[in-house]
Amino acid sequence: MSEREQSQAAQGGPSRRRGPVPTWSWARTPPARLVRSGIQYGALVPLLKFIAPSTVIGKRNLGKLKGPAVFVANHQSHFDAPVCLAALGGRIRRRLVVAAAADYFYSSAVKGAAASLALGTVPFVRSGGSSRESLQFLKDLVGKGWSVLIFPSGTRGTGASGFKKGFAYLAIDTQVPVVPLYLHGLDQVMPKGSFIPLPGGVVVGIGPPIAPGDDYNDLVRRAEAGVAEVRTVVKGWEGT
Repeated sequence: MSEREQSQAAQGGPSRRRGPVPTWSWARTPPARLVRSGIQYGALVPLLKFIAPSTVIGKRNLGKLKGPAVFVANHQSHFDAPVCLAALGGRIRRRLVVAAAADYFYSSAVKGAAASLALGTVPFVRSGGSSRESLQFLKDLVGKGWSVLIFPSGTRGTGASGFKKGFAYLAIDTQVPVVPLYLHGLDQVMPKGSFIPLPGGVVVGIGPPIAPGDDYNDLVRRAEAGVAEVRTVVKGWEGT
């Protein structure tokens, strides 16, 4: 059995679902996308420019994308996703979903609806049998032309290692590139345990797209190396 077949078997097969998975599909309808665009352009982006003005390095790499992609970034704070959305720009944001921890962002219907509408999040179950359905759901969205932003380390930190393999299954099984992102400074803007952001500048580094290939472990290594390389560029920029 090939590694891809093993992956599909581990996930319950290429298309089999083990139970209903909330999709919050209304948040990706044209009316909801129009509202989200208004929220992001009219409130979110201006607010971020005031609280956490961002310097974006490597944005030219986004011009190499001709279709959907899997964006992977280090995780520093609950402000990560909004800052990434602002840095990636409107062209990418229009067809981008954010894989958000179901146990936190979807702990209540109101919280989940707000995140889905404002940020374009979708619930991602990180462990247990339902994680397979979550991953398959993301694959279905990529197949429909949506890009995915995911934080594969799962925990906060400034490093670029210890990535969980889910994003690799997603990229290889749908054959879309992985784009490494590195976030710097957000651990100071929104420290762990804080609910009120502190004003401060942040830097977002965007690396060149990485071809998916067909080896899951190799893609994890290459993605970690890609994020580490962007981190080096960001640190170098900081020192100039």
